[in-house]
Amino acid sequence: GKLLDYPFDTVKVLLQTQNSLPSATTANIQSSPSSTTSQKAKSQRPVYRGAIHCLRHTIETRGFLSLYQGISSPLLGSMAENAVLFLSYGEVKRMLGEKPGEKELTLLQLASAGGGAGGVVS
Repeated sequence: GKLLDYPFDTVKVLLQTQNSLPSATTANIQSSPSSTTSQKAKSQRPVYRGAIHCLRHTIETRGFLSLYQGISSPLLGSMAENAVLFLSYGEVKRMLGEKPGEKELTLLQLASAGGGAGGVVS
């Protein structure tokens, strides 16, 4: 799931922060006291016209893989979360009396194990 939705999250962040990122033109305008109002307005113009434009511009200027820059941290977090989820699910099933190959748990017990594991992860 992370590999599919991460590029969209990158686009979202680029759109949200496009006017707050310092640029060379903004720095030059701020340093010269005689700059005109039209130059200031021009520097505040959004870089991206929308999500599709942002996606295209990012791929064209930085390359496709730039959409995945910084994905290692969310992937590691997701792996740790899933490890805890499955470990706690197995432990709750064991506490409810499941014995592999001998005793099967009821649907209610399995739902309780899933709820307990979800409570541990959240």
